Amino acid sequence: MHLKTLALAAIFVLALPLAGCSTPSNGPASTTEPPSSPLETSTAAGGASQPSPVPSSEGAADNTPVTIDIDGETVTGTLSGNATSRSLIAQLPLTLSFRDYGGQEKIAELPEALSLDGVPAGDSAEPLTIGYYAPDQALVLYYEHVGYSRGIVRIGSFDDLEAIRDRTSGFTARLAPAN
Repeated sequence: MHLKTLALAAIFVLALPLAGCSTPSNGPASTTEPPSSPLETSTAAGGASQPSPVPSSEGAADNTPVTIDIDGETVTGTLSGNATSRSLIAQLPLTLSFRDYGGQEKIAELPEALSLDGVPAGDSAEPLTIGYYAPDQALVLYYEHVGYSRGIVRIGSFDDLEAIRDRTSGFTARLAPAN
């Protein structure tokens, strides 16, 4: 009997340090990051894990080059091949009014909602990411890292961080397929 108790104690002692090393793959990557939009960051179970910062939807062959024209300056970008990106491409060209949100992103309301077919319920975004924030039906240009939030869909990237980040007031931009 004493040997059995000792064996169970040894298993418990060996397993205890491992218990804190795993994270559920379906939980948010971070619950301490600031929210990325007016809605709060999701901390509920059932969220998605954080994918890589570069949109990787259906492969490079499906990427669509775009331009973002702001006051005579052109920023180039690429939209990925997911359903959300394709529904934005179908609306182009668009002229949008952007405003800063939270010192981390520029956000503009879209005239029509984008498709969410086949995309995760939420995501995170790195600087230079073009995203869609579904709850606000908004196109987002991220210039700072934004932690996981339900409603974020990464749909592409842009190439000039300063041109977006350094605009201190609202601005109008024209988004169009690149020629």
